[in-house]
Amino acid sequence: MSSDLRIVDAAGSHRDIGRAHGEEMRETIREGIGRWLDRGDDYINTFLTATGFVASIDAFAPQLMEEVRGIAEAAHQRPRTVLAYQMMDEEWAFRSSRASIEACSAFGVTRGDGTAIVAQNMDLPSHYDGTQVLLRLRPDDAPAVMVLAPAGLIGTCGLNGDGVAVCVNALFQLRHDHTGLPVGFILRGVLERSTADDAADYVRNVPHATAQNYLIGDAGKIIDLESSPGQVSEVPVEGAQIFHTNHALVNDDLDPNVHEDPRSTSVARLEKLRSVLGPVGAEVTVDDVKRALSDRSVPVCVPRGADWMTFGSVVMELSPQPVMHVAPGPPGETPYFEVRFG
Repeated sequence: MSSDLRIVDAAGSHRDIGRAHGEEMRETIREGIGRWLDRGDDYINTFLTATGFVASIDAFAPQLMEEVRGIAEAAHQRPRTVLAYQMMDEEWAFRSSRASIEACSAFGVTRGDGTAIVAQNMDLPSHYDGTQVLLRLRPDDAPAVMVLAPAGLIGTCGLNGDGVAVCVNALFQLRHDHTGLPVGFILRGVLERSTADDAADYVRNVPHATAQNYLIGDAGKIIDLESSPGQVSEVPVEGAQIFHTNHALVNDDLDPNVHEDPRSTSVARLEKLRSVLGPVGAEVTVDDVKRALSDRSVPVCVPRGADWMTFGSVVMELSPQPVMHVAPGPPGETPYFEVRFG
């Protein structure tokens, strides 16, 4: 797979942004959906009809529904297919009451110089490999955003022009709901806020479809919220730092049908990050974080060659001129690119 970073720049209304994304990445979207869609159109219709996700998106994120429609139009895909494609966590939960998901390692720190770092490895099924794209978007009604995504999706993690960033981790041992707002739409809603506090209030008040950890930061603060349909719980900062993987630390809204998977590396990945970055405290550098996220010993960085892999890695510097360092693949074998809004 190529290690080059593809960037889509788009501005205007959300429909215009979606169309620009869909047109520029049309073939990649077609290939990605082709690999994903092994259950057929009937399954997609059942998934969308049996859940309340469409109603929640219409109620809480209609502007992003317009963006999805624009992607579908320009990519020459069925709108319902592209809509269902956005809901990776929700679709996993819908088809399996007992999910075993090893997906993502995240870190945040407020530094002594008045800036912060929010970072993560985004681990996804390997069929998304080759569809990596950075969307650099300037909507008419919200701050500019940069989000890493598989082509055709509205985002998996990202940063806005006001210096607010968000990373996410699936928490499949907690309850899920078929009527809340899907993760991708919450993530983009977070990036419409101008401070970490405003973004955290949004996460606390929106209905959650799938349990997820939201690590949110701006230059002065990091906030970590384990969020499920019945509970939003804040994880305490450890000194100046936050670490999170794929098990709940404080939220006890447990799904009784999901049991601990002995194959899980979630605890080991968390302890690895703590052991490497914890001793550095508030003096952690971007290079420190890149090295920690590139570690294959647990693995924190999941290489290609299995069903799951590190789809991409982001290290986001939060300041008045925010910067994203993004590796479009496992960082142990893929270089980081530095990207700015200017």
